[in-house]
Amino acid sequence: MSSVKSKVSFRAVMAIAAIIAILAVLPFFSSSSVIYMLGLAFIFVVYAVSWDVVAGYTGQTNLGHTVFIGIGAYTTALLQNSHRLGLDISAPIWLTIPAGGIAALLFGLGIGAVCLRLKGYYLALVTAILPLIFIQLANIYSGVFGGYEGFSVGFGKALASDVRLRYYIALAFMFISIAAMYVLVNSRIGVKLRAVRDDEELAEAVGIDVVKYKLLAFCVSAFFAGLAGAVTVHYRLTVGVDLFDIPLMLAIILGVIIGGIGTFYGAVFGGFAIYIAKNWIFRQIAETISPVFPVSDDILLYALLIVLILKAPEGITNKVKGFLSARTAEE
Repeated sequence: MSSVKSKVSFRAVMAIAAIIAILAVLPFFSSSSVIYMLGLAFIFVVYAVSWDVVAGYTGQTNLGHTVFIGIGAYTTALLQNSHRLGLDISAPIWLTIPAGGIAALLFGLGIGAVCLRLKGYYLALVTAILPLIFIQLANIYSGVFGGYEGFSVGFGKALASDVRLRYYIALAFMFISIAAMYVLVNSRIGVKLRAVRDDEELAEAVGIDVVKYKLLAFCVSAFFAGLAGAVTVHYRLTVGVDLFDIPLMLAIILGVIIGGIGTFYGAVFGGFAIYIAKNWIFRQIAETISPVFPVSDDILLYALLIVLILKAPEGITNKVKGFLSARTAEE
């Protein structure tokens, strides 16, 4: 058994090293538009993994994850454009980006303390409403939030002036964020989170404070989502209600489910794959076949989801893992 684990671990380490090497040299062989899109895909992976921390490891159906992304995004954007608040604040983005994460964490702490006492459909319904409230507030107070269209933070507020450097910053942000969350879910805290997910009553019976660990996961999820939202703003230089919107939430859920919810690696793989598929592959396919058969990239994405649910309901990661385990056992 130990030899099997060592083989799998070695393969995993080698695979990760190969991926890092490829991503590190990719900008030297790709166009600026491809590099720009890949950088956004890295940030989207953090959206997906941070949602999986709650949904996959505590079993809580949070349909309002984008509210943390949006709060982080608007916090850094407004601090960088403080005249919209009637203030005169001058702070570097390396301070306002963490401020976005902290603002999302504090909001998550307040909302989580109330919402996480709810279960099932009630929790899903309450959390789903939150982003819609913020979208309406952005329109009502358009002088501050820029309305539905949002506003630009200015070219001087970019992560870097060069698109390739922005790519590397997004790549580093992704690896640091997923490494931090990986350590959490594989620690003793992670064991307790999975215990809560598997059987809340049994977890309480053995002395686990269920609400405490649900809230901890909720806050960690909110913090990294808020950070990712803030990084997004300084990557693309605009902030808008699309960071709160339902299509983004659906894409996050699809990425995690397709990759394999609660598998961690599945959220990483699925998040990246869904973003690239939706914004590049499916969009090009839709543009190609639309003159003959009108279709959108969203329809193609949802069709893929149906196929994968039927063929690999446990997620692609678990499917591949099961295949590799069978091959290793045969060896």
